[in-house]
Amino acid sequence: MHITILSSSTRIDRMSHRVALALEQIISAQGQHTVEVLDLAAYHFPVMEEVLHKHPNPPDGLADFAEAIRRSDAHLFLSPEYNGSYTSALKNAVDYLKEQEFARKTIGVVSVSTGGLGGIRAALSMQQLVLGVGGFPIPQMLTVPQVAQKFDENGTVLDPAMQQRIGTYLGHFLWLAEAVSEKKMALVRER
Repeated sequence: MHITILSSSTRIDRMSHRVALALEQIISAQGQHTVEVLDLAAYHFPVMEEVLHKHPNPPDGLADFAEAIRRSDAHLFLSPEYNGSYTSALKNAVDYLKEQEFARKTIGVVSVSTGGLGGIRAALSMQQLVLGVGGFPIPQMLTVPQVAQKFDENGTVLDPAMQQRIGTYLGHFLWLAEAVSEKKMALVRER
């Protein structure tokens, strides 16, 4: 199974990307699935004027981004909390695509904050986004408070309790993602 992590902060000196790197390392180390971080800061998408399939001159990198989303079996939406919600970069990137790119795929949400609540409002908002694009959200959300104390710049988890929370969360996420993927494979074999 192939998993993408949408790292959606485009800010200078962002800290949430540390969590994306950590999740990539942890999933890769398990050796059962491939994983890829799609860093929205690297794409520099302009504000969406038209969806990709209708756009006369798509922004650079958009076709590659869409293809990465299409070939992925499951996604993790990762965002810091900005003003009570997820980043506009995440919404913008998702809005460029058709629902089919995300539909019937497991999508987990991860929110990050420098404060003590871990971006819970962003996580709840992302759950709604997942439903809006036809994905299967898992009921659990990984909220990461005080990110600077829990992860270093390279994505190393510094807090044993956070390491355990990540393991539990990924267990739930991968269970559903694998179940959905297996069901899709069974349907393909039946045809």
